[in-house]
Amino acid sequence: MKAALTFAPGDIRVESMTDPVPDSGEVLVEVGGCGICGGDYGGHKPGANRSAQRREATIAGHEVAGTVVARGTGVHGLPLGSRVAVSPNRPCGRCPPCHRGMSHLCEDRIPHPRHKGGGFAEFTAVFPEQCYLMDEGTSMIEAAVTEPLACCLHSTSRIDVRQGDCVAILGGGLNAQLFLQLTRLKGARRVVLIDSIDDRLKMASNLGADEVIDSSATSFEEIECRFPSGADVVINTRGSMEFTELAFRICAIGARLLCYGVARAGDTVPVEPHLIWRKEIQLIGGRSFNNTFGAAADLINSGRIRIAPLVTRTVNLERYAEVVTAPSGNHIKTVVVPAQPEAERRVDSEAAQLRPA
Repeated sequence: MKAALTFAPGDIRVESMTDPVPDSGEVLVEVGGCGICGGDYGGHKPGANRSAQRREATIAGHEVAGTVVARGTGVHGLPLGSRVAVSPNRPCGRCPPCHRGMSHLCEDRIPHPRHKGGGFAEFTAVFPEQCYLMDEGTSMIEAAVTEPLACCLHSTSRIDVRQGDCVAILGGGLNAQLFLQLTRLKGARRVVLIDSIDDRLKMASNLGADEVIDSSATSFEEIECRFPSGADVVINTRGSMEFTELAFRICAIGARLLCYGVARAGDTVPVEPHLIWRKEIQLIGGRSFNNTFGAAADLINSGRIRIAPLVTRTVNLERYAEVVTAPSGNHIKTVVVPAQPEAERRVDSEAAQLRPA
């Protein structure tokens, strides 16, 4: 098979290697799509520790969807040809977080064997319990977004979005667009998305945002004025400190503030504890997913969450090795399709939005 092998940050080579063989209790999945995560981009951006040469090249990619094409001994109930989204989480089940029902924060996750590979390859071997069935009408490209949606579902439950809430979403990338749709399903009366990229603002408007604000043309003071009573829920998908400060400024009394965007370790922001006390602001972190992967798959299968408009391009393995080192703000989501003959295929997001849900 062909696989994108990562030797070091910024050093990705597409090479041929032996197809993985499923061991007892495993299945072999032919990858139909694997999303590029923000962490994938971050691991290869300028300034990453390029001296971190690995002893052995790895195959990244954890937002995987594909078709079961082989089974090891002892596998039952997942027939060949099954179309699946693959959960990457394999908790140990023994550490304190696992025992407390927080397996997504497992301190000793079971690693995926290097030779079995991740999703940036033509095949990957996984365990049946990681596989969630996808409908025939759901494309593998849409199914590859199950993992990010599961993460957003987990965080949405943590911030307890209620009917009638005013929701402010900082950022306009994939996760922000998913939060927009999820909070509307929860019954929010007003959802406002704030970003600086025009295509993302247009996407949010088309997906049902009540208002979008261009932060490149609107000062933070003006943005604050657009929330005279504050926002009941503030979802910060940006990791920058300036947007974190803005998030606190637009909180209503009793607001729930979700820190979802990944900030750099060591970065800090000044926070007035008196404000948290006076407004009873709940500060909540959101990371990964716990038990929401199945619900995410069901929502995608049902069409209640629109995924097709969010995938604005697909690339093959060779092109992945190039684009992951140079992320583009012009795209909301890029999915790697190993079997795609073209290096890059751009998706007409406006046409995708017109497709029936």
